[in-house]
Amino acid sequence: MNNRLASCPPFKVYGINLVVRMLREPPDSLTIHCPRGASIRYGQVVMAGDGFDEGSNSFREMPPPEAIVAFEEASEGVEGHYFYRNNEEYRVLSLDSIIIAFPQP
Repeated sequence: MNNRLASCPPFKVYGINLVVRMLREPPDSLTIHCPRGASIRYGQVVMAGDGFDEGSNSFREMPPPEAIVAFEEASEGVEGHYFYRNNEEYRVLSLDSIIIAFPQP
């Protein structure tokens, strides 16, 4: 991960949203298969919101920075909002979109 981005991100995310840097390929030790055939995408958490879920008026546990997350992406559209910085794709995803998170050691 870009150390400058990790130490001083130029953005902030709120609530149960995450900013993830998209990985071009799945990690070597992790491949998830969807029984329905949906595409699985992977990203590395750059920043997480505070975990406050307005709908339930409670806090939810958020994946830590640098965790690898996996989520389904429908063939008809992109999951979450996206932007590019220094030729890297980033997504703003809701915690509800994440299937699984793997914290980095």
